Amino acid sequence: MAWNEPGNNNDQDPWGKKRPNNQNELDKLLKQAGEKFGGIFGGGKGGGKGGSGKNSNASFIIGFLILVAIYLFKSAYTVDEKQNAIVLTLGKHTRTDTAGLHFAFPPIQQVYLIDVESIKDVEVEGIMLTKDDNVATVKVKVQYRVKDPLNYKFNVVDPVETLKHATEAALRQVIGHTRLQDARTDKKEDVRKNVENELKSILEPYDAGIEIFRLNLIGNVDVPPSVKPAFDDAIKAEEDQRAYIEQGEAYRSKQVPLAEGQAQQLIQQANSYRARIIEKAAGEVARFEKLLPEYMAAPGVTRQRLYLETIESVLSKSSKIMLDVEGSNNMTYIPLDSILKRNKTSNTETDSQKQ
Repeated sequence: MAWNEPGNNNDQDPWGKKRPNNQNELDKLLKQAGEKFGGIFGGGKGGGKGGSGKNSNASFIIGFLILVAIYLFKSAYTVDEKQNAIVLTLGKHTRTDTAGLHFAFPPIQQVYLIDVESIKDVEVEGIMLTKDDNVATVKVKVQYRVKDPLNYKFNVVDPVETLKHATEAALRQVIGHTRLQDARTDKKEDVRKNVENELKSILEPYDAGIEIFRLNLIGNVDVPPSVKPAFDDAIKAEEDQRAYIEQGEAYRSKQVPLAEGQAQQLIQQANSYRARIIEKAAGEVARFEKLLPEYMAAPGVTRQRLYLETIESVLSKSSKIMLDVEGSNNMTYIPLDSILKRNKTSNTETDSQKQ
């Protein structure tokens, strides 16, 4: 007969050994556990004895007090000197705690610790287009602290990320209205101040609870490495242009006063010449006016005298004289220039011998 056929003793296994009664042992363990828990919470067999009831009540009170102590311990928190604690009760802000020991009772209350004293910083870098259509790489560091912890925690989802985006927007606004050469040289400090002011104005509508301490430019405003060789060539060309312009300005500054002086001198000479000619003409007019009565009285004599005076004036300036004798075909030439030169040479030799 098989071991599991009807009528066989089911308490034995196929090998003829008695099987353990696991169901009875499990029932026994559950029964003992029920009696123990029933004793802690005031239960017992048939009401139990008086001493057993008192022990159960004392155990309940002690357990309750332990639970209260643990809850209070978990509810206590400490706020550091650099922090403020925002306390929400049922999701509504009820108070802000400063440094010290405080209590909040979860899950009714939640506590958020915010550092309001430490100076933090973020760095922002970007490639931007300048006013003169050049591409520039700009990197800045923004120093800030939390001014209003409540606004910092709840007005924006991510205050630090918002600060980064606002800084990049301020950079693009200022760099877009500045020439690259100015941002690299003499107007670098102006760029820094303008970016800082622009950043503050951008953050103000957000009311993010952030106070900007200072914004600093890291390194120089420069072009990306890929276009730097071409940019250096353009800068050199601009410097050469500026040098040539300065040379031209220097030459103009030197020549213009000279030209003005020469022009003034020519004007003065012209004015002097004009005055001299006018005076000479006036003198000749006066002489002819004086001579006119004499000519009217004796025209022939006056005309002959004027002729002789004119010939005398002309020949006195000539070094050569030709005599045309009336009735003769010969013309006499007197080389006064050679005679005068020879006389001058002989006089010089005589003076040398005397010395």
